[in-house]
Amino acid sequence: MSIIKLYAEEYDPGVTLISNVFIDYLLKDANDAQLKVYLYLVRHISNHKPFDISNIADEFNHTQSDVIRSLKYWEQKQIISLEYDASGSITGIELHKIDEDLVNPRENIRMFAIPSNRKEGTQAESTSSVPETKFSASDFVEMSKDGDWISIKIVAETYLERTLSSNDMQILAHIYKDFGFSPSDVDSLFDACLTEGKKSMRSIKKAAEEEYFKRNINPSVSAIMNALGKQGVPASEEMNYINRWLEDMDLELILEGCKKACLATSTNRFKYANGIFNNWKTSGINNIEDMAREEESFRRSRETSKKQVAACRASSAKAVSSSTDIYRQYKHGNYDFDALEREIRMK
Repeated sequence: MSIIKLYAEEYDPGVTLISNVFIDYLLKDANDAQLKVYLYLVRHISNHKPFDISNIADEFNHTQSDVIRSLKYWEQKQIISLEYDASGSITGIELHKIDEDLVNPRENIRMFAIPSNRKEGTQAESTSSVPETKFSASDFVEMSKDGDWISIKIVAETYLERTLSSNDMQILAHIYKDFGFSPSDVDSLFDACLTEGKKSMRSIKKAAEEEYFKRNINPSVSAIMNALGKQGVPASEEMNYINRWLEDMDLELILEGCKKACLATSTNRFKYANGIFNNWKTSGINNIEDMAREEESFRRSRETSKKQVAACRASSAKAVSSSTDIYRQYKHGNYDFDALEREIRMK
């Protein structure tokens, strides 16, 4: 058996930490051997001692086949990556940070929903995130004849300074085939990621997804983001708002509401805009014409109120003026208070 190199995306020497996400979502489904193997890896990530499959098997009285199956199980869960030599022996294991979105996927974000002028009884057309193709060994044999694929592999291995594992190859093929990245795109991607300290293939895959979304995001989503004074790809919560709006309203009405929210506040604009749309829905506003009529009605009502207030003030001013005139018209006595005081003293 080969000596195995063990490394992780990040770790704290002297402390064995188990992710809460691992406990919450992965612990219940793993068997005894799988749990022991994973805990062994986490425990030994900081001691830098060489080991091989037989060491793990002897530690827990399992067979080497049990250990290998356990390692492949965790690789399928995408919390580790395995590296192999030419003979197929495991030579490296990379432990990944456990991402809750990976082990407990949330509802797919309909990043590419394309709303047309929605007709009653129809729903906005939508597509979830780009599906990830699972490439077989024969797929990679066929791709080995592709010059662009060969160039992309060379770029990846040059930047990572190591031979690509089977998991690395799957991610790289996903970026090439599913995202349609060219060799120059992949070169720029790896350069940017390594400059930012992102050295794992999972981090590079995530950066590729973000770049793909930026290139392919629906124009309606971009228009809504711009109306709210925001740039880039919307976050998951923001996209949930956008998808809900696009299902319920015309884009023109959404943009007007977003512009109002942008002018009204600099924070929580999505929530503010959603409040506007809820008020419109309550008032029966379903399109831009309804909104215009409502605003005109509000403008007239406000002008009427102003006139009423002005009339009330004028009436009050007139009443005060009348009271002052009556006071001024009254013939007040001209009393000599000193003489009155002397008269009182004499009495």
